[in-house]
Amino acid sequence: MVRLVLKLLFAAAALWAIFAFVPFGGRTLSDRWATARSPSEFVERTWAEMKGSPADAPPRARPPARSHVRTAEPVREKRTAERPVERHTEADRRAVDRIVSEHLAETR
Repeated sequence: MVRLVLKLLFAAAALWAIFAFVPFGGRTLSDRWATARSPSEFVERTWAEMKGSPADAPPRARPPARSHVRTAEPVREKRTAERPVERHTEADRRAVDRIVSEHLAETR
């Protein structure tokens, strides 16, 4: 009896994993369930998408969740057309060389 219950639990877990994680036609079944308005619509739209029918399905039933908190738009700096370039002086290069050589001397 215990073995039967364990087998049933294992089968249920496998079906849940397929429902939640395996994409069919680009979307998981849980995504399709979330967008359907009713179980019958879920079955009809899923079957149509699996058969490869044209994508004339109605728009998503539920829009994605949005935050109700209004935040100020971040101030964006003006982007320049040129790519960022590192500009180092000879003094910077000598300082880096000195630090690296000191570090290498310590590790020996």
